[in-house]
Amino acid sequence: MRFIYSLFFLIISTLCFAQEKEYNSAIVKINRYVEGSLVTPYTDEEEVPLIILIMDAGAINRDGNDRMSKNDTFKKLSYDLAKQGIATYRYDKRLFKMEGLGIREDEISFDHYITDVKSIIAYFKRNKTYTKIIVAGHGQGSLIGMLAAKDSTVNGFISIAGNAQSIDEVIIEQISKQAPGLDKSAIVAFRELRDNGRATNYEPALASIFRSELQPFMRSWVKYTPTDEISQLETPVLIIHGEKDIQVALSQAEKLKESAPQSEYVIVPNMNHILKEIKGDRLENHKSYNESWRKIMPEVITSIVNFVNK
Repeated sequence: MRFIYSLFFLIISTLCFAQEKEYNSAIVKINRYVEGSLVTPYTDEEEVPLIILIMDAGAINRDGNDRMSKNDTFKKLSYDLAKQGIATYRYDKRLFKMEGLGIREDEISFDHYITDVKSIIAYFKRNKTYTKIIVAGHGQGSLIGMLAAKDSTVNGFISIAGNAQSIDEVIIEQISKQAPGLDKSAIVAFRELRDNGRATNYEPALASIFRSELQPFMRSWVKYTPTDEISQLETPVLIIHGEKDIQVALSQAEKLKESAPQSEYVIVPNMNHILKEIKGDRLENHKSYNESWRKIMPEVITSIVNFVNK
């Protein structure tokens, strides 16, 4: 019996060791504002490619989760890519760490997000242990990544579920479909925000968009148009989008492709905004945002690996 127990523990230990050696993970602090996880493949290769992962809008942590839901999308993506020989660095957004940093919401600018990515790129370029450095942005992170990549000597850019229009156009279009009539008020408010730096004339129902604490950030965000920015990139581009994305319409990916005709373009059937497979209805799609057991769709991994290895 003692021999059986010993053999059992030996097998378990061997399995755990094998699992642990599929990748290595370490906390890397770039500066006061940026801290994240560097996941590297366990390989005999001295140098591997690195992807910097940028999260979507909101208070999102390095795993792709907010405080109300847990899907672990980007933690899973990091591990899956490491198994394919690609390192990743993902980090908590400033908004997620706001209280710990001692900053207020109205002190955060969209340009701070761009600065954070540039700092990460510079840090890993100094490291000089990576064959390539590629920037990948999800949702809002797509635009942030474009702007950081445009001013940096990176080796590629990946847009995942990114918008093509400026944020005011996106919001106005959404409001026109969900609350017809309110879109006219939003048009006026965004015009005021652009022209005067502050919006005061809007319907109370739009307060969540135009509340005073958020206006400085919206003002800094609205000045950028993704189609303009992606057209200026001189680095290789990959655009990935899911057919069942209920946050960013497929037409947005099509517009990005039109602005960057040389880019690679991958549309994944049955994939939603957080890179998970949805076979059912809109309810299943919503529920998936809090279902961390769901796997990343294999087409995403394959597309990224092929792009990086070219």
